[in-house]
Amino acid sequence: MRIAYLAEQHSGNGFYRGIGPMVALEQLRGHRVRPLREGAALADVHDVDLLFVHRFSDEQAQRLVREAKEHGAAVVWDNDDDIGSVPKGTIAHRTFGGLEWERRLAGMRRIFQAVDLVTAPSAPLARRFAELGAPRTQVIENQVPTQFLQLDSRPRSGVTIGWVAGLEHAMDAERLPIRATLQRLLDERPDVHVFTIGLRLGLASERYRALDIVPLFELTRELASFDIGIAPIADLDFNRARSNIKLKEYAAGGVPWLASPIGPYEGMGEKQGGRLVPDDRWHEELTRLIDKPRDRSKLAKRARKWVADQTLEKNVHAWDDALTATVERIRAAAA
Repeated sequence: MRIAYLAEQHSGNGFYRGIGPMVALEQLRGHRVRPLREGAALADVHDVDLLFVHRFSDEQAQRLVREAKEHGAAVVWDNDDDIGSVPKGTIAHRTFGGLEWERRLAGMRRIFQAVDLVTAPSAPLARRFAELGAPRTQVIENQVPTQFLQLDSRPRSGVTIGWVAGLEHAMDAERLPIRATLQRLLDERPDVHVFTIGLRLGLASERYRALDIVPLFELTRELASFDIGIAPIADLDFNRARSNIKLKEYAAGGVPWLASPIGPYEGMGEKQGGRLVPDDRWHEELTRLIDKPRDRSKLAKRARKWVADQTLEKNVHAWDDALTATVERIRAAAA
């Protein structure tokens, strides 16, 4: 197939839902793939079999979609967040909610009138898009690239608890006792270190370290310093629609994890290299892993074994099958 795609160039979301799959389709499946930049000319989609768009729903994206359809191409649109479910009163809502969400929603609904398939990384999110007007939806999970797995652990002292948390996780820190739990562990245990990437928790200790931004392809290098990775999320509609990519990133770094039994993490556990933690058990479960290095080692091995089958290269067929079927369906309808 001849594929043109539009995706965010400098974000993890844009990689997982756009750049990564498209590059894999070209390198492993032999499709001819062309990246588009924001503001791409309409003529750029005149000779393609399929246009793939991740997230963009502004007027320019709408014009590209219409142009591609007029020239006989199939169109697939993708998104990986349920921004409309961000709770009011949160930092994320002030940034993405309100009038900004209404603008996005209007654009999405216009996009949905023209596209042939909408893809999402989770079933709840796919159902949400169907409710908003998507004509046909399909779940394709996020997967890590194989190169994320080729890491060596760093020498360390003590036990480092790490959390990769975008700014939207501020609402989880507000609703769950995770900040207080980590501060308590720092106060109680001189062997404990805490490292957050993205969200700053403001913990009072020289053994707390925070980085605001880490490029995606440097992320698992930083994860190599974690002894325990955490994924606490509150029971919110937004979180129930998330993907499970964070646990795959931890597993790729050989990091045993603890996660909330919500949404994307529900049903996961020791087979995938971690344990699920109720809201009121974070201190107990963290202490349990801190005190049992052999348990951490066993979970790390299971995590690596699990994630070896969760790579983009081993699962690119899911993207290929979905896009190929869409093109064939549109061609059959036209004939």
